[in-house]
Amino acid sequence: MKNNISIIKNKIRKLLALSKSPNENEAAAALEKANKLMEEYSLDETEIHFESAGVKSTKTYTLWRTIIANAVTWLYGCYSYRDQDTGERIFSGESLDVFMASEMFAYLTKAIERCAKTNIRKNAKYKFRQSFKTGMARRIYDRIMQLGKSCSWSSRRDEKIEKALEYTGRSVQLVDSKPGKTSINRSAAARGTLYGDGVSLVRQAGYSPNLMIAENKEGA
Repeated sequence: MKNNISIIKNKIRKLLALSKSPNENEAAAALEKANKLMEEYSLDETEIHFESAGVKSTKTYTLWRTIIANAVTWLYGCYSYRDQDTGERIFSGESLDVFMASEMFAYLTKAIERCAKTNIRKNAKYKFRQSFKTGMARRIYDRIMQLGKSCSWSSRRDEKIEKALEYTGRSVQLVDSKPGKTSINRSAAARGTLYGDGVSLVRQAGYSPNLMIAENKEGA
């Protein structure tokens, strides 16, 4: 059923785009078909332009992944939550924003994993590894916060996040769960912070160059 609704939403989006055609007859016919489909499937305009997408993650809660998720959802004006059963990170909001946020989250988490694997000895303890990754995530978070202030959509960010939260609240029952405190190895975290500067934030995904964030210098 979920896949069918996605297909219907995509069809409606195309019809709405066609409704802006300079050909009045074509535009009117497309708008009529779009309205009929929206009525038939009880969809409003918000649900047409908003969606959710999941990114595979670990079943065990990790602080550093949450830090990265918080950064990219703020950047693109989305909302995200962690599925308590699967650990999957779910992003909700306007379709293009969700696409960009989920792509950026997957890219950054993989970059942190690769860096930790390369630069931490194999017999290092779990706490040391997680602290290193947390240090990296915090540094990347700070960099994204700085870069995000100058994005063209920054003036709409709060509004976009609020609408994304409203959409998510209608789709699922959100539970306010607070994970326990995470113990950090300060030395490992400080080391990770240094490596956090080496992760490139020049990330262009698919068809959306206007939502790309970039720095003036190249990342390692």
